Amino acid sequence: MALPIGDLGPCLVEWGGTDLGPTLGGVTFKEEVHSVDIKEDGHGDSPVDAVFTGRLVTIECKFTRSTLAQLESMITSSDGAPTNLKVVNTVGDQMFALAEELILKPLVNNAAEVAEPTTDGLWMHVHRTYPVAAVEFGYDNSGQRIVNVTFRAFPDDFSTRVGEIWRMGPDA
Repeated sequence: MALPIGDLGPCLVEWGGTDLGPTLGGVTFKEEVHSVDIKEDGHGDSPVDAVFTGRLVTIECKFTRSTLAQLESMITSSDGAPTNLKVVNTVGDQMFALAEELILKPLVNNAAEVAEPTTDGLWMHVHRTYPVAAVEFGYDNSGQRIVNVTFRAFPDDFSTRVGEIWRMGPDA
């Protein structure tokens, strides 16, 4: 049985309603459930239980051929204009206050559905994310320039989704 989001293929990455452009090298959705072992002296190093301590969700993207407007969306503390992009140092800003929804939309024939399908080809919705870009532009004849962006996810604070981090498919 196939995953509702499809078994393979690229996706369009939309953050806060903005299409962030083409990717090269894929997009990786990662989720880790963290826990802490509970131990008792009488059982030595063997845990007798474990307690969940949280869920870490990140989405790693490699963007290429980005416009200045797309770069402004990806790079913290940047200010774009039609002909330039200015980046300033950031210290002390909180990510959650600026977090937006990230949607991963499967591409078929290099196009995503305009509206979310209700039966197949479902979208991945990560409700509150913030991009952290790692810019490293190589200037050579053999490598295409990409911007590595890791979106950090936070539990939602919206009244009908409090605590929810992500969902697959339409909001029901």
